[in-house]
Amino acid sequence: MRGSRPLRLLLAFLLALTVPVVAQSARYTNPRFGFVIRVPAGFVAQPAPANQDGRTFLQERTGSELRAWGWNNVLDETLAQVMARGRQSIPGPIAYQRKGRNWYVLSWIEGTDIFYEKTFVGAGSGASFRLVYPVARKAAFDPIVTALEKSFKPGDLSDSH
Repeated sequence: MRGSRPLRLLLAFLLALTVPVVAQSARYTNPRFGFVIRVPAGFVAQPAPANQDGRTFLQERTGSELRAWGWNNVLDETLAQVMARGRQSIPGPIAYQRKGRNWYVLSWIEGTDIFYEKTFVGAGSGASFRLVYPVARKAAFDPIVTALEKSFKPGDLSDSH
């Protein structure tokens, strides 16, 4: 049994190396729309809605919220139409906006919170995520926003779900 001790130590060491990676974020795949996003560490999943269109994750320590959801494009809206509707729903000035081939980003401030929303639009459906976090924590959340941007994949937007 002497030879198994080094093996156990090696396995314990390898496990210790993987724990921080797992603790940093968790992958969420929506069962209905198929979009994927990496949920940052510290965000706790709330109960899923009955229609499985998305999920909300809360970080109590900072009062932050991450929401990700899908929707069917029943009105056959274009990216420009969905983005225009999104802009109209924002109560104040837009701090940042950007548009790609099938996506757009809008960011704004309401009270003491920053809202950052990215939406993909397709012929059959769309997928969005919104992160709300305190303005006072902007520097700490900038890398989180970047990580969310990189991880968010919209799934199949050609059909409704």
